Amino acid sequence: MIAWLCANGAVWNVVQVVAWSKMYLDYARVLPARIALSKTFDPSKPCELCKVVRHAEESARGQLPRDAELKGGVEKVHLIAEGEPDSVLAAPTLAWPHSGNQAGIERTGRVPLPPPRV
Repeated sequence: MIAWLCANGAVWNVVQVVAWSKMYLDYARVLPARIALSKTFDPSKPCELCKVVRHAEESARGQLPRDAELKGGVEKVHLIAEGEPDSVLAAPTLAWPHSGNQAGIERTGRVPLPPPRV
């Protein structure tokens, strides 16, 4: 799961959260909390760590194949071995499950009356 998160760029999201936390704590030391929060998320004043994250995400986007780019988003990349699932059509069973003798032939004759005595 960690490898999947790293491959999908979740590491840069964690680094971005760390950068925002650091910025907020730095601003909160000298400013009120509301102003510190607004300055933290001001896109015109990114910190150095935010710039590194933005540059890394842009370079990762640039390494995608050209046909995977779609209006700034990313389309699903199809794997070579990925195939469509086979459609299986089967006739419905008309009997109840486990209604017959699983070992072999069913008894079709009537039970002798009265039962034999031992």
